[in-house]
Amino acid sequence: MGHPSLSSFGPVPFALLGLLSQGPTEKQPRRTREEEATGENAGLTELPTKIISNILSRLPVKTLLRIRSVSKGWRSIIDHRSFADLVLAQSLRCSDVTSLISIVGNIKPTHFGCRFFSLDHQTGFAVPLGQLDQTIISTGQEWQSVNGLICFDIGDLTYLCNISTREVRVLPPARPKFPVHLHRGMRSFSALGFDPVTRRYKVMKTWVSNNLNHAGEVITANKILTLGTNSWRKINSGPINFPCGGSVCINGSIHFLTLDLMSNKIIVAFDVETEKFRTLALPDGAPNQVHKMKLIAFGGCLTVLDYEHLEDENTISMYVLEDYKNRVWMERPIVLPRSWKEDLSRSEEFHVSSVRAGEILLAPKVTASEVYFLSYDVEKGTLKKVQVHGLPPSLLRSPVIIACAPIGYVHSILALSEV
Repeated sequence: MGHPSLSSFGPVPFALLGLLSQGPTEKQPRRTREEEATGENAGLTELPTKIISNILSRLPVKTLLRIRSVSKGWRSIIDHRSFADLVLAQSLRCSDVTSLISIVGNIKPTHFGCRFFSLDHQTGFAVPLGQLDQTIISTGQEWQSVNGLICFDIGDLTYLCNISTREVRVLPPARPKFPVHLHRGMRSFSALGFDPVTRRYKVMKTWVSNNLNHAGEVITANKILTLGTNSWRKINSGPINFPCGGSVCINGSIHFLTLDLMSNKIIVAFDVETEKFRTLALPDGAPNQVHKMKLIAFGGCLTVLDYEHLEDENTISMYVLEDYKNRVWMERPIVLPRSWKEDLSRSEEFHVSSVRAGEILLAPKVTASEVYFLSYDVEKGTLKKVQVHGLPPSLLRSPVIIACAPIGYVHSILALSEV
Protein backbone atom coordinates (compact mmCIF):
# COMPACT_ATOMS: atom_id res chain seq x y z
CA MET A 1 0.00 0.00 0.00
CA GLY A 2 1.00 3.58 -0.52
CA HIS A 3 3.01 2.97 -3.67
CA PRO A 4 2.02 4.50 -7.02
CA SER A 5 0.67 2.14 -9.65
CA LEU A 6 3.38 0.92 -11.96
CA SER A 7 0.96 1.26 -14.87
CA SER A 8 1.64 5.01 -14.79
CA PHE A 9 5.13 4.28 -16.09
CA GLY A 10 4.00 2.60 -19.30
CA PRO A 11 5.06 -0.87 -20.50
CA VAL A 12 8.63 -0.71 -19.23
CA PRO A 13 7.87 -1.53 -15.57
CA PHE A 14 5.75 -4.52 -16.57
CA ALA A 15 8.60 -5.82 -18.72
CA LEU A 16 10.93 -5.48 -15.76
CA LEU A 17 8.53 -7.18 -13.38
CA GLY A 18 8.00 -9.90 -15.95
CA LEU A 19 11.72 -10.53 -16.00
CA LEU A 20 11.64 -10.74 -12.23
CA SER A 21 8.77 -13.16 -11.99
CA GLN A 22 9.55 -15.49 -14.89
CA GLY A 23 11.65 -18.55 -14.44
CA PRO A 24 13.71 -20.11 -17.26
CA THR A 25 11.50 -21.06 -20.22
CA GLU A 26 12.06 -22.20 -23.76
CA LYS A 27 12.05 -18.57 -24.89
CA GLN A 28 14.19 -17.54 -21.94
CA PRO A 29 16.97 -20.10 -21.49
CA ARG A 30 18.88 -20.34 -18.27
CA ARG A 31 21.83 -17.96 -18.26
CA THR A 32 25.40 -19.19 -18.15
CA ARG A 33 27.61 -18.60 -15.14
CA GLU A 34 29.41 -15.88 -17.04
CA GLU A 35 26.15 -14.08 -17.82
CA GLU A 36 24.99 -14.45 -14.22
CA ALA A 37 28.27 -13.13 -12.88
CA THR A 38 28.19 -10.06 -15.09
CA GLY A 39 24.45 -9.49 -14.64
CA GLU A 40 23.88 -9.51 -18.40
CA ASN A 41 20.25 -9.41 -19.42
CA ALA A 42 19.06 -8.10 -22.76
CA GLY A 43 15.88 -6.64 -21.26
CA LEU A 44 17.72 -4.73 -18.58
CA THR A 45 20.82 -3.47 -20.36
CA GLU A 46 18.58 -1.39 -22.61
CA LEU A 47 17.57 0.73 -19.62
CA PRO A 48 19.82 3.08 -17.67
CA THR A 49 20.37 2.17 -14.03
CA LYS A 50 18.83 5.48 -12.97
CA ILE A 51 15.51 4.58 -14.62
CA ILE A 52 15.56 1.07 -13.14
CA SER A 53 16.23 2.52 -9.68
CA ASN A 54 13.41 5.02 -10.06
CA ILE A 55 10.97 2.28 -10.99
CA LEU A 56 12.08 -0.11 -8.26
CA SER A 57 11.87 2.58 -5.58
CA ARG A 58 8.10 2.57 -6.01
CA LEU A 59 7.77 -1.07 -5.04
CA PRO A 60 6.97 -2.17 -1.47
CA VAL A 61 10.00 -2.93 0.69
CA LYS A 62 8.81 -6.52 1.08
CA THR A 63 8.95 -6.96 -2.69
CA LEU A 64 12.37 -5.32 -2.93
CA LEU A 65 13.78 -7.68 -0.33
CA ARG A 66 12.51 -10.62 -2.35
CA ILE A 67 13.72 -9.52 -5.79
CA ARG A 68 17.18 -8.46 -4.64
CA SER A 69 18.15 -12.14 -4.81
CA VAL A 70 17.37 -12.34 -8.53
CA SER A 71 20.88 -11.34 -9.59
CA LYS A 72 24.00 -9.53 -8.54
CA GLY A 73 22.88 -6.60 -10.66
CA TRP A 74 19.58 -6.21 -8.80
CA ARG A 75 21.32 -6.63 -5.47
CA SER A 76 23.93 -3.96 -6.27
CA ILE A 77 21.16 -1.49 -7.12
CA ILE A 78 18.92 -2.24 -4.12
CA ASP A 79 21.78 -2.38 -1.60
CA HIS A 80 23.28 0.95 -2.67
CA ARG A 81 22.85 3.82 -0.20
CA SER A 82 21.57 6.13 -2.93
CA PHE A 83 18.73 3.68 -3.62
CA ALA A 84 17.82 3.61 0.08
CA ASP A 85 17.63 7.42 -0.01
CA LEU A 86 15.37 7.19 -3.07
CA VAL A 87 13.01 4.73 -1.35
CA LEU A 88 12.89 6.97 1.71
CA ALA A 89 12.02 10.01 -0.42
CA GLN A 90 9.19 8.05 -2.06
CA SER A 91 7.89 6.95 1.33
CA LEU A 92 7.97 10.49 2.71
CA ARG A 93 5.82 11.65 -0.22
CA CYS A 94 3.33 8.85 0.36
CA SER A 95 0.03 9.87 1.94
CA ASP A 96 -0.49 6.57 3.75
CA VAL A 97 0.52 6.54 7.41
CA THR A 98 1.91 3.57 9.30
CA SER A 99 2.83 3.51 12.95
CA LEU A 100 4.19 1.13 15.55
CA ILE A 101 2.15 0.28 18.64
CA SER A 102 3.15 -1.86 21.60
CA ILE A 103 0.48 -3.74 23.52
CA VAL A 104 0.77 -5.59 26.82
CA GLY A 105 -1.71 -8.34 27.56
CA ASN A 106 -2.52 -11.99 26.95
CA ILE A 107 -0.58 -12.37 23.72
CA LYS A 108 -1.39 -16.08 23.89
CA PRO A 109 -4.02 -17.79 26.07
CA THR A 110 -1.34 -18.76 28.61
CA HIS A 111 1.24 -16.03 27.98
CA PHE A 112 1.15 -12.44 29.25
CA GLY A 113 3.64 -10.12 27.62
CA CYS A 114 4.38 -7.27 25.22
CA ARG A 115 4.02 -7.46 21.47
CA PHE A 116 4.52 -4.97 18.67
CA PHE A 117 2.22 -4.31 15.73
CA SER A 118 2.50 -2.31 12.54
CA LEU A 119 -0.68 -0.24 12.30
CA ASP A 120 -2.28 1.08 9.12
CA HIS A 121 -4.09 4.30 9.99
CA GLN A 122 -6.60 4.15 7.15
CA THR A 123 -7.87 0.63 7.71
CA GLY A 124 -6.94 0.18 11.38
CA PHE A 125 -5.40 -3.18 10.50
CA ALA A 126 -2.56 -4.29 12.78
CA VAL A 127 0.13 -6.70 11.57
CA PRO A 128 2.07 -8.47 14.34
CA LEU A 129 5.82 -7.94 14.18
CA GLY A 130 6.78 -11.28 15.63
CA GLN A 131 9.23 -12.11 12.87
CA LEU A 132 11.91 -9.58 13.72
CA ASP A 133 15.45 -10.87 13.60
CA GLN A 134 15.58 -10.68 17.39
CA THR A 135 12.97 -10.84 20.12
CA ILE A 136 12.49 -7.41 21.65
CA ILE A 137 11.58 -7.25 25.34
CA SER A 138 10.62 -3.62 25.78
CA THR A 139 7.49 -1.59 26.38
CA GLY A 140 8.49 0.88 23.67
CA GLN A 141 7.98 3.80 26.05
CA GLU A 142 11.11 5.66 24.93
CA TRP A 143 11.24 4.54 21.30
CA GLN A 144 12.25 7.15 18.77
CA SER A 145 11.85 7.02 14.98
CA VAL A 146 14.10 8.77 12.45
CA ASN A 147 13.66 8.09 8.71
CA GLY A 148 12.25 4.63 9.34
CA LEU A 149 14.93 3.61 11.84
CA ILE A 150 13.93 3.22 15.47
CA CYS A 151 16.30 3.64 18.41
CA PHE A 152 15.64 2.30 21.90
CA ASP A 153 17.34 1.01 25.04
CA ILE A 154 16.94 -2.27 26.87
CA GLY A 155 18.93 -2.15 30.07
CA ASP A 156 22.43 -0.86 29.30
CA LEU A 157 22.29 -1.77 25.62
CA THR A 158 21.16 0.41 22.72
CA TYR A 159 19.28 -1.11 19.80
CA LEU A 160 18.40 -0.02 16.28
CA CYS A 161 15.44 -1.50 14.47
CA ASN A 162 14.16 -1.20 10.91
CA ILE A 163 10.49 -2.20 11.01
CA SER A 164 10.21 -2.47 7.21
CA THR A 165 13.08 -4.95 6.84
CA ARG A 166 12.47 -6.45 10.31
CA GLU A 167 16.09 -6.08 11.30
CA VAL A 168 17.33 -5.46 14.82
CA ARG A 169 20.90 -4.49 15.60
CA VAL A 170 22.47 -4.12 19.02
CA LEU A 171 25.17 -1.46 19.23
CA PRO A 172 28.49 -2.09 20.98
CA PRO A 173 28.11 -1.79 24.76
CA ALA A 174 29.19 1.48 26.36
CA ARG A 175 29.65 2.65 29.94
CA PRO A 176 30.57 6.02 31.46
CA LYS A 177 33.76 6.48 33.46
CA PHE A 178 31.91 7.27 36.65
CA PRO A 179 33.38 6.26 40.02
CA VAL A 180 31.78 3.05 41.24
CA HIS A 181 29.79 4.81 43.97
CA LEU A 182 28.02 6.94 41.34
CA HIS A 183 26.69 3.93 39.44
CA ARG A 184 23.93 3.35 41.97
CA GLY A 185 20.75 4.92 40.71
CA MET A 186 22.38 5.86 37.41
CA ARG A 187 20.03 6.00 34.41
CA SER A 188 20.79 6.17 30.71
CA PHE A 189 19.00 6.92 27.48
CA SER A 190 19.90 6.94 23.80
CA ALA A 191 18.72 9.02 20.87
CA LEU A 192 19.23 8.72 17.14
CA GLY A 193 20.14 11.77 15.07
CA PHE A 194 20.47 12.42 11.35
CA ASP A 195 22.52 15.13 9.66
CA PRO A 196 20.83 16.00 6.33
CA VAL A 197 24.04 17.57 4.98
CA THR A 198 26.45 14.67 5.47
CA ARG A 199 23.64 12.05 5.42
CA ARG A 200 25.18 10.48 8.51
CA TYR A 201 23.31 8.89 11.39
CA LYS A 202 24.67 9.20 14.92
CA VAL A 203 23.51 7.75 18.22
CA MET A 204 24.01 9.85 21.33
CA LYS A 205 23.97 8.06 24.68
CA THR A 206 23.67 9.94 27.96
CA TRP A 207 24.11 8.72 31.53
CA VAL A 208 22.57 10.67 34.41
CA SER A 209 23.58 10.10 38.03
CA ASN A 210 21.33 10.81 40.99
CA ASN A 211 24.28 12.55 42.63
CA LEU A 212 25.37 16.19 42.32
CA ASN A 213 28.91 17.47 41.88
CA HIS A 214 30.59 20.11 44.10
CA ALA A 215 28.86 22.89 42.15
CA GLY A 216 25.46 21.36 42.76
CA GLU A 217 25.09 20.24 39.17
CA VAL A 218 23.68 16.96 37.99
CA ILE A 219 26.48 14.58 37.03
CA THR A 220 26.14 13.41 33.44
CA ALA A 221 28.29 11.75 30.78
CA ASN A 222 27.80 11.59 27.04
CA LYS A 223 29.15 9.41 24.27
CA ILE A 224 28.38 9.26 20.58
CA LEU A 225 28.64 6.60 17.89
CA THR A 226 28.60 7.37 14.19
CA LEU A 227 26.75 4.58 12.44
CA GLY A 228 29.13 2.75 10.16
CA THR A 229 31.71 2.63 12.93
CA ASN A 230 31.88 0.37 15.97
CA SER A 231 33.30 2.67 18.62
CA TRP A 232 31.81 5.21 21.00
CA ARG A 233 33.49 8.58 21.43
CA LYS A 234 33.28 10.75 24.52
CA ILE A 235 31.79 14.20 23.97
CA ASN A 236 31.36 17.18 26.25
CA SER A 237 28.33 17.18 28.51
CA GLY A 238 25.51 19.61 27.97
CA PRO A 239 22.83 21.17 30.16
CA ILE A 240 20.68 18.08 30.06
CA ASN A 241 18.89 16.04 32.68
CA PHE A 242 16.75 13.01 31.98
CA PRO A 243 14.24 13.86 29.20
CA CYS A 244 10.64 14.37 30.25
CA GLY A 245 8.77 14.23 26.98
CA GLY A 246 10.71 12.13 24.51
CA SER A 247 13.08 13.35 21.83
CA VAL A 248 12.69 14.64 18.28
CA CYS A 249 15.29 14.90 15.51
CA ILE A 250 14.57 17.85 13.25
CA ASN A 251 16.72 20.40 11.39
CA GLY A 252 19.78 18.23 11.99
CA SER A 253 19.43 18.37 15.79
CA ILE A 254 18.08 16.07 18.48
CA HIS A 255 15.72 17.92 20.82
CA PHE A 256 14.82 16.98 24.40
CA LEU A 257 12.30 18.41 26.81
CA THR A 258 13.87 18.47 30.26
CA LEU A 259 14.47 20.52 33.44
CA ASP A 260 17.37 22.75 34.37
CA LEU A 261 18.93 23.02 37.85
CA MET A 262 16.18 25.43 38.94
CA SER A 263 13.52 22.96 37.76
CA ASN A 264 12.58 25.23 34.88
CA LYS A 265 11.39 23.53 31.72
CA ILE A 266 13.81 23.89 28.81
CA ILE A 267 14.44 22.32 25.44
CA VAL A 268 17.97 21.05 24.88
CA ALA A 269 19.15 20.69 21.29
CA PHE A 270 22.11 18.57 20.24
CA ASP A 271 23.56 19.42 16.81
CA VAL A 272 24.33 16.12 15.06
CA GLU A 273 27.06 17.55 12.83
CA THR A 274 28.96 19.74 15.32
CA GLU A 275 28.13 17.51 18.34
CA LYS A 276 27.43 20.60 20.47
CA PHE A 277 24.59 21.29 22.89
CA ARG A 278 22.44 24.42 23.10
CA THR A 279 19.20 25.36 24.86
CA LEU A 280 15.90 26.74 23.62
CA ALA A 281 13.44 28.57 25.83
CA LEU A 282 9.93 27.21 25.89
CA PRO A 283 7.16 29.43 24.54
CA ASP A 284 5.30 31.83 26.81
CA GLY A 285 2.28 30.17 28.33
CA ALA A 286 3.76 26.69 28.40
CA PRO A 287 2.36 24.71 31.35
CA ASN A 288 3.97 23.69 34.60
CA GLN A 289 3.02 20.02 34.33
CA VAL A 290 6.06 18.59 32.57
CA HIS A 291 4.62 15.08 32.52
CA LYS A 292 1.70 16.44 30.48
CA MET A 293 3.95 17.80 27.73
CA LYS A 294 5.48 16.16 24.69
CA LEU A 295 7.85 17.16 21.91
CA ILE A 296 6.77 16.23 18.39
CA ALA A 297 7.56 17.17 14.81
CA PHE A 298 4.46 18.71 13.24
CA GLY A 299 4.41 19.96 9.67
CA GLY A 300 8.20 19.89 9.63
CA CYS A 301 8.37 22.14 12.70
CA LEU A 302 9.43 21.46 16.26
CA THR A 303 6.25 21.47 18.33
CA VAL A 304 5.37 21.29 22.02
CA LEU A 305 2.09 19.56 22.88
CA ASP A 306 0.49 20.57 26.17
CA TYR A 307 -2.30 18.20 27.15
CA GLU A 308 -2.58 19.11 30.82
CA HIS A 309 -6.30 19.86 30.36
CA LEU A 310 -7.16 17.07 27.95
CA GLU A 311 -9.35 15.07 30.32
CA ASP A 312 -11.04 17.90 32.24
CA GLU A 313 -11.43 20.63 29.59
CA ASN A 314 -11.12 18.65 26.32
CA THR A 315 -8.29 20.90 25.15
CA ILE A 316 -4.75 20.54 23.82
CA SER A 317 -2.39 23.43 23.20
CA MET A 318 0.11 23.23 20.36
CA TYR A 319 3.14 25.51 20.37
CA VAL A 320 4.71 25.38 16.90
CA LEU A 321 8.22 26.75 16.33
CA GLU A 322 7.37 28.21 12.91
CA ASP A 323 10.59 30.26 12.67
CA TYR A 324 13.35 28.03 14.00
CA LYS A 325 16.17 30.51 13.42
CA ASN A 326 14.49 33.42 15.22
CA ARG A 327 12.73 31.23 17.82
CA VAL A 328 9.22 32.36 16.87
CA TRP A 329 6.52 30.19 18.44
CA MET A 330 2.87 30.16 17.38
CA GLU A 331 0.17 28.77 19.65
CA ARG A 332 -2.58 26.69 18.05
CA PRO A 333 -5.25 25.72 20.58
CA ILE A 334 -7.22 22.52 19.92
CA VAL A 335 -10.70 22.08 21.37
CA LEU A 336 -12.06 18.58 21.02
CA PRO A 337 -15.81 18.05 20.74
CA ARG A 338 -17.42 17.32 24.10
CA SER A 339 -18.49 13.94 22.81
CA TRP A 340 -14.92 12.76 22.22
CA LYS A 341 -14.95 10.44 25.23
CA GLU A 342 -18.52 9.20 24.84
CA ASP A 343 -18.97 5.52 24.09
CA LEU A 344 -15.29 4.90 24.66
CA SER A 345 -14.29 1.96 26.81
CA ARG A 346 -14.12 3.94 30.06
CA SER A 347 -10.63 5.19 29.35
CA GLU A 348 -9.41 7.92 31.65
CA GLU A 349 -5.83 8.46 30.52
CA PHE A 350 -4.51 8.75 27.00
CA HIS A 351 -1.16 8.72 25.26
CA VAL A 352 -0.73 11.70 22.97
CA SER A 353 1.39 11.65 19.83
CA SER A 354 1.45 12.81 16.24
CA VAL A 355 2.27 11.54 12.77
CA ARG A 356 3.53 13.29 9.68
CA ALA A 357 0.06 13.46 8.07
CA GLY A 358 -0.90 16.33 10.40
CA GLU A 359 -2.84 14.23 12.88
CA ILE A 360 -2.83 14.36 16.65
CA LEU A 361 -3.32 10.85 18.01
CA LEU A 362 -4.96 9.87 21.27
CA ALA A 363 -4.49 6.28 22.38
CA PRO A 364 -6.03 4.96 25.63
CA LYS A 365 -3.49 3.63 28.09
CA VAL A 366 -5.93 0.92 29.20
CA THR A 367 -8.91 -0.32 27.22
CA ALA A 368 -11.30 -3.27 27.28
CA SER A 369 -13.02 -5.35 24.61
CA GLU A 370 -11.62 -3.23 21.78
CA VAL A 371 -8.37 -1.46 20.90
CA TYR A 372 -8.67 1.89 19.17
CA PHE A 373 -7.14 5.30 18.77
CA LEU A 374 -8.55 8.72 18.01
CA SER A 375 -7.19 10.83 15.19
CA TYR A 376 -7.67 14.59 15.17
CA ASP A 377 -7.00 16.41 11.89
CA VAL A 378 -5.58 19.77 12.91
CA GLU A 379 -6.31 21.57 9.63
CA LYS A 380 -9.86 20.23 9.19
CA GLY A 381 -10.71 20.23 12.88
CA THR A 382 -12.26 16.77 12.62
CA LEU A 383 -11.98 13.81 14.98
CA LYS A 384 -12.39 10.17 14.02
CA LYS A 385 -12.18 6.92 15.91
CA VAL A 386 -10.13 4.13 14.33
CA GLN A 387 -10.73 0.65 15.66
CA VAL A 388 -7.71 -1.64 15.51
CA HIS A 389 -8.29 -5.00 13.77
CA GLY A 390 -6.15 -8.09 13.43
CA LEU A 391 -5.15 -8.50 17.09
CA PRO A 392 -4.99 -11.97 18.69
CA PRO A 393 -8.42 -12.90 20.16
CA SER A 394 -6.75 -13.81 23.46
CA LEU A 395 -5.60 -10.20 23.76
CA LEU A 396 -9.16 -8.89 23.88
CA ARG A 397 -10.41 -11.20 26.61
CA SER A 398 -8.97 -9.00 29.35
CA PRO A 399 -8.09 -5.31 29.77
CA VAL A 400 -5.45 -4.30 27.23
CA ILE A 401 -2.54 -2.02 28.10
CA ILE A 402 -1.16 0.13 25.30
CA ALA A 403 2.43 0.58 26.40
CA CYS A 404 3.10 3.77 24.43
CA ALA A 405 1.56 6.13 21.95
CA PRO A 406 1.65 5.06 18.30
CA ILE A 407 5.07 5.88 16.85
CA GLY A 408 4.86 7.09 13.27
CA TYR A 409 7.48 5.79 10.86
CA VAL A 410 8.23 5.65 7.15
CA HIS A 411 9.30 2.67 5.10
CA SER A 412 13.03 2.21 4.64
CA ILE A 413 15.15 -0.33 2.74
CA LEU A 414 18.34 0.78 4.48
CA ALA A 415 20.17 -2.24 5.89
CA LEU A 416 21.35 -1.74 9.45
CA SER A 417 24.62 -3.41 8.54
CA GLU A 418 25.24 -0.57 6.07
CA VAL A 419 24.81 2.34 8.48
